[in-house]
Amino acid sequence: MTEKTDIRDLDEKVVEIEMERLRTFTNHPFKVIGDSQMIELQDSIKKYGVLNPLIVRPREEGYYEIISGHRRKYAAERLGYKKIPVIIRMMQDDEAVVTMVDSNLQREQITPSEKAYAYKMKYDAIKKKAGRKNCGQVDHNTGKRSIDVIGELCGDSAKQVQRYIKMTELIPALLDELDPIPLPWKSDEVDNKNYIQLRNNVLV
Repeated sequence: MTEKTDIRDLDEKVVEIEMERLRTFTNHPFKVIGDSQMIELQDSIKKYGVLNPLIVRPREEGYYEIISGHRRKYAAERLGYKKIPVIIRMMQDDEAVVTMVDSNLQREQITPSEKAYAYKMKYDAIKKKAGRKNCGQVDHNTGKRSIDVIGELCGDSAKQVQRYIKMTELIPALLDELDPIPLPWKSDEVDNKNYIQLRNNVLV
């Protein structure tokens, strides 16, 4: 698995900071595990180094919160790296959430539970930034709902996004049980009965 490339501004500088000064993004919804893709990433870093710097933001406590690059940090750490290249960006909380989610949704393999929590975090951030109380409210500037914006940017319909967000109402243990189950959400013709039936099957 090769490293993904983060888009950065031309005037941004890459610096190296100590691993111990990095922290995982708060409530990071994506699992970082030593699977076959991680082994491939480690092999790539071992051969070529960390080609794409992490994106981080400074925190008042003196550490840096990772926005993009949790898997690269994990792989480099396992290889004995003490420092890692990063790009430091100043970001507000809502902007950081959206950037973190978008950067991870580019991955080839994402579990339903990961996508569910990611969509929920992005939905809450966009809703808060726009000052909306629910996904049905329309932004007067764009004429679109928060749920529509997420769907367009992430390649899912608004209905699919809503179903994923609905999944976060399950307790974590049950939500994890859904990951190995293929989700029947490939068409807008599938209604919420599919979600309810799937959830009931897990609850049994």
